[in-house]
Amino acid sequence: MKKLLIPLLVIVGIAAVAFGYWTISPLFIDVRVSEEMPPAPATAEMKILAKGEFAGLEGHSASGKAEILEVDGKRYIRFEENFKVTNGPDLFVYLGRGGKYDSAANLGSLKGNIGSQNYEIPESINLADYDSVWVWCRAFRVGFGAAKLQ
Repeated sequence: MKKLLIPLLVIVGIAAVAFGYWTISPLFIDVRVSEEMPPAPATAEMKILAKGEFAGLEGHSASGKAEILEVDGKRYIRFEENFKVTNGPDLFVYLGRGGKYDSAANLGSLKGNIGSQNYEIPESINLADYDSVWVWCRAFRVGFGAAKLQ
């Protein structure tokens, strides 16, 4: 029995260290992004459909501007260069309504916790159903930040 206990403890210890690194290290690592505005032909018109300011949630900090843009018939969420949110594991961008994120409105993995970035909104999403943009941690099911859209 003792022969099995030591390897088992080593495996559990390695797993615990790996999990700890995955969950805690992003808090100390910033990922900067600097994407240009969504691509468009020279003749395309860009419309701002909605905009809002990020606020932190549940002990996390978030700030900066989010806009919903329409460019050449495509819709995007744009985080401006002043965007900043506490980094963490498994962060994703969602649309939300009524103070809650909607798991069906996943726009993809957060590209970075600082800086300008774009997320295309699928045509299947009806923007009239949503009033906010969320940065959501799927691993711990907690919001890091949200921007109420107007």
